Amino acid sequence: MTVTRKDISWADAEIRSSRLESVKEHGDGPDIARMLEIAKPDRFDVVLDVVTGLGHVARAFAPHVKQVEAFDPDMKILKGAEVLLKNENLDNINLLHGDIYNLPFEDNFFDIITARLAIRHLGNPSMLIKEAYRLLQPSGRLIIADSLAPQHTDLQGFLQNLYTCLDKSHLKSYTLADLEDFLNIENFAIDLIEIYPKHNNFRTWAKKHNVDKSQARMLSMMLGSASTRAKRHFRIIEDEGKIISFVTWMILIRAIPVETDD
Repeated sequence: MTVTRKDISWADAEIRSSRLESVKEHGDGPDIARMLEIAKPDRFDVVLDVVTGLGHVARAFAPHVKQVEAFDPDMKILKGAEVLLKNENLDNINLLHGDIYNLPFEDNFFDIITARLAIRHLGNPSMLIKEAYRLLQPSGRLIIADSLAPQHTDLQGFLQNLYTCLDKSHLKSYTLADLEDFLNIENFAIDLIEIYPKHNNFRTWAKKHNVDKSQARMLSMMLGSASTRAKRHFRIIEDEGKIISFVTWMILIRAIPVETDD
């Protein structure tokens, strides 16, 4: 089934291609190991990894749990995940595709739901979080790992331009207040928040994302011409007009479902 929704950024073929290129470098982040630590899985747990991409999180959890359902709206990207699964000889991961806002599972089916670098691709994150609430056991955990937007609108705009130049499937990074609202409205209680800088060496970062020379020049100019406040927030370091490094901010959240009066 092909999903084409305006609020899912990679419905367009060009944007889907951009996302496929971007997720290739998502497997080496230290946040995956930290997600595993804070989820506290056991061998009886059933896990759902939403917007799984190439299945980096699913493969990390698989040796520690009973079953992982790895779900993505894009069948093409799941073909890449399938290759990686075969290489690692994991047999307790199911790769599934369909509508990310209407997941094909029964209520209270999962012990853990993970969403890494997923929220920023969605125009309506609250719909996904609402589904997560439906699907989790009362003792379940929702683990979110994503880029974090700054509080101030000028810095948000700078970050948005930077990401969309790099990855057209990136729709929006959300602030901490946004994420708290999404979770509170859908009856989740946040019991852990970790915010940390992601340090990016510019040349290595550009190479990982497979940017061409003209795109690298544009990104370099964007970073070099940033406002004083943006350079301070993103810790942009230059040397003789060349961008050396910068920082983007990431967030990890663990949230648990709470009972409602309904």
